Amino acid sequence: MADAGFDNFYQMTHKSLKEKRPVASTLDQIQEALEPLVNDPGAAVIFLDLDGTLAPITLKPADAAVPPEISRLVRKLEHRFLAVAIVSGRPATEAKRITGNSELTYIGNHGFETMLPGRAVVVCDEAAPFIPKIRELLEFARNVPDMVDSGIIVEDKSATLSFHFRRAADQDEALSFIHGKFFPMIEKLGLAVDEGRKVVEVKPPVEVNKGVAVSRLLDRLDAKKSLYAGDDTTDIDALKELRKRKRRKNTVAVGVGVISNEMPPDLPRYADLLVERTSGMEMVLQILAGEEP
Repeated sequence: MADAGFDNFYQMTHKSLKEKRPVASTLDQIQEALEPLVNDPGAAVIFLDLDGTLAPITLKPADAAVPPEISRLVRKLEHRFLAVAIVSGRPATEAKRITGNSELTYIGNHGFETMLPGRAVVVCDEAAPFIPKIRELLEFARNVPDMVDSGIIVEDKSATLSFHFRRAADQDEALSFIHGKFFPMIEKLGLAVDEGRKVVEVKPPVEVNKGVAVSRLLDRLDAKKSLYAGDDTTDIDALKELRKRKRRKNTVAVGVGVISNEMPPDLPRYADLLVERTSGMEMVLQILAGEEP
């Protein structure tokens, strides 16, 4: 599964993004797009990715934190809108710990987990049969020689598993290491892979993702208005879902893409608005909260 073609593609897309960085939306454009949500908050659901959207990216995933001002704004939104959901690649309980808010809905593990306020985590039925295979891969990874010196962090997320290589001295070499050492085992176990911002995500090979989870919650709440904000590859599925719903009658759906040097090249295609990093997201949250940005 790993080959030089992927490595060349990976380097070219990130190089091209740095050379032609997307332009952030203007304040007028953002206010106009958010107006239908601000004017009828009780009918709208706000979906927010965590890492890179609410919390700045850190070298160690465990060090991630949501800035106090963003936390304040999210708390204000929870009392204003029909629902606010944090949609993360992290386990739902970990996303809750980092966000520090027990009143929100948490969609974890890229859609494989859901935790409603005051409820326990529920793993979707489709993923359950593959959890033993994820455990097998984890045990295999713990016994691979040279892991300690590779700079790669293996994150156990129960229903999924992540290989983080942001801390590696040579990130291209670390990515090649992951491909060479783990992809054959991943293929043998019949698991699926997503690749994001300095991370390789391994998950059950089922049609569940952030877009599916967003769709299920919107249907459950019978919500006709929504916003999704994210910055990475797996967020594209959710942005696509909102783009699809936007075609329905009496439906408002706004997709927000967060710009960074590592932004997936395809993400701007599916976003209605683009903002710069977490500071740009703070402005979006201020407008949603009815404050002057």
